[in-house]
Amino acid sequence: MEPKIIHKLDPVISEVKKKTGINIDNFKPTFLERRILFRMRTVGILDYDEYVKLLSTSFDEAKSLYTAFSINVTKFFRDPHVWEKLENDIIPNFLKTTRFSPIRAWSCGSASGEEPHSISILLNDSLKETRIGYQVYATDISADAITHAKKGIYRNENLINVHPERLNTHFEKTSEGHYQVSSVIRNRIEYERLDMLKTTGKLFDIIFCRNVLIYYDKDAHEQIFKKFADVLKKDGILVLGQDESMIGTKGCNYFELPCPKERIYQKKSQ
Repeated sequence: MEPKIIHKLDPVISEVKKKTGINIDNFKPTFLERRILFRMRTVGILDYDEYVKLLSTSFDEAKSLYTAFSINVTKFFRDPHVWEKLENDIIPNFLKTTRFSPIRAWSCGSASGEEPHSISILLNDSLKETRIGYQVYATDISADAITHAKKGIYRNENLINVHPERLNTHFEKTSEGHYQVSSVIRNRIEYERLDMLKTTGKLFDIIFCRNVLIYYDKDAHEQIFKKFADVLKKDGILVLGQDESMIGTKGCNYFELPCPKERIYQKKSQ
């Protein structure tokens, strides 16, 4: 039976910070516990205290544990109704009221790359009749996830929400059951290993932070929403996951919610 460690996480948090310089105490305790137990099973350790001893002597294990906090399960155009709303309403209206060129989008927690590639396809198709360019900035805490994302090769099951026309236009079949995103789409994406609580030094028109906040505690939410407001340009768009919201946070001071069903927010005018 797996140990219950949720009430004694401090030693692990401390060791990860010592070894990597990264503070992980903004993650929810239940999430930390699940990922620690995952790493314990992976290295064949059943005793929690023994695992803490391993962390205290192994930089590689501290790094592997931190990497395990990256969530890499996703699909292209996840929750299709959100992407339809963006394509049919949000982006056309956004283009009418703004004069930004190129458009800059940020994919937080980009995982294995399905989201930033979806964003790149969406913007490519939405802007092809205009002279406006675009750039997608994709960040994740996992170097391995970013390496995978840069290759842009995916299995059929990751592409179930991709319209056949887009599959033919923006993907090339590399082997049976595998497709690679076209270089035109891939080359518009800049990747960086980054915790989204850290500053990017960049400004954006659109931020996608979907299915990431659920792993952070409320204090982190407050920091993240303030940061998003600071790095979004005037009337900028923020897209959250379907199970995420700003209810009960100061995020409501910075954003309004024109599309509740899709969790699409817009920065309030100052």
